[in-house]
Amino acid sequence: MAPSVVALRRHRERVVTTPEETPSAVLTHLALAITRYIRQLRKDELPVPSMVDELAACLTLYVRTRQAASGVNGDYGTPHDVPVVRRLLITKAEAAEQLGVSVRTVERLIAAGRLPLVHVEGAARLRVADLEAYVDALVPPNTEQSERGNEV
Repeated sequence: MAPSVVALRRHRERVVTTPEETPSAVLTHLALAITRYIRQLRKDELPVPSMVDELAACLTLYVRTRQAASGVNGDYGTPHDVPVVRRLLITKAEAAEQLGVSVRTVERLIAAGRLPLVHVEGAARLRVADLEAYVDALVPPNTEQSERGNEV
């Protein structure tokens, strides 16, 4: 095999990545490979280095946001259009990051009953759908004031 071609295995299929492919395609392949490596380490009950875990999270987030921005919708005809499953549950820290608030604010929203918390095998998580519903229910401050002004 030529040194400029990288071969990867995906579900018993051979996927060839050539230098002509975009950097985002290479990052997608890298995200999948690192995620599988982490899964294997956890399956073998071996410790996962925190930097590798952070790198996988960063690459996965990049791939997901890139796919959302480019409108990839299930047509996986080319090697770089690799499906990434959207997570249904996220941690408090991830929810805080998505909302642009602190973890403490997320905890206050949970305590107030505005965000429901679920437990999976003892791990506290938030449903992405609940987070989206919370954001959708928020009313911009100017809208409330303009509606009150119209009532007078």
